[in-house]
Amino acid sequence: MADSKVSAGLKWGPGFIGTTVGLALYGVTVYQYLFYLSAFPNDKRLLKTAVLLVFVLDTFGTITLLSFYCQELIFCRWQTSYACTVGVPWSMSCALGANFFTAFFVQCFYAHRVWIIGNRNKLLTGAVLITALAQLSFGLVLLGMVCQSGIIDTLFSSPYSPMNALGSAICDAIITTSVFLYLRPPGGLLRKENHIHRLNLVFVQMGLITFLSSLAMAILYYQDQLVGKYLTAAPGAILGKTYSNSMLAVLNARKPIRDQQQQQQAQVRPSEIPTLPSIH
Repeated sequence: MADSKVSAGLKWGPGFIGTTVGLALYGVTVYQYLFYLSAFPNDKRLLKTAVLLVFVLDTFGTITLLSFYCQELIFCRWQTSYACTVGVPWSMSCALGANFFTAFFVQCFYAHRVWIIGNRNKLLTGAVLITALAQLSFGLVLLGMVCQSGIIDTLFSSPYSPMNALGSAICDAIITTSVFLYLRPPGGLLRKENHIHRLNLVFVQMGLITFLSSLAMAILYYQDQLVGKYLTAAPGAILGKTYSNSMLAVLNARKPIRDQQQQQQAQVRPSEIPTLPSIH
């Protein structure tokens, strides 16, 4: 098998680098979550529950991924057993599942935003939900194949891996494009102090990050050389972190907007975005 000739550095290096970057992103996630709790204690219970769920999934995924690399690179360093060289540890399966569900719940969160911002556009909202469900379905099928085969290389050879990544990329593209178009002011004129413009920038920037991460996985998988498939572990390790940070960044972006509105109201100025609470 060609896979058996791949060096340990190539096989585990990209994922380890991605995990290291992911740890830094997880630190940002923790800060953003604590900031959210302090800044928005009066948010609806359903929204706070959704944020907590995403944070718990991201935390669980981080812990299990660290456990996987700890086992592979430390405890199994000098081992040649089946479990250490070929088998799929439970920590990897848990980390994969956590990533898939984190992406799904964040995409559902954005689907709700598209529903509100798009004036209840059923077509756009349905497209977001369908593609989000598709990426989750492909991810769960991939997870099932990995667990059934018991071979870690199935993760890099299964066709459902790039399908999951493409599903996420398409979903993120729909979300980012639709939000940008709906929040773009008529005539394309943007003012620096416009609250809608600032909110639009946050949506687009965070959407592009998740989109590019998912797209990178799909592109690397389809490279002719075998090395490309193993490189997918790098963006794959940070994908869950990009989704959780994206959701928290969008929610926390309301804080400076709210503060500026309160300052304007104190100065007896009309608010530029009186309907902002409706998109909480």
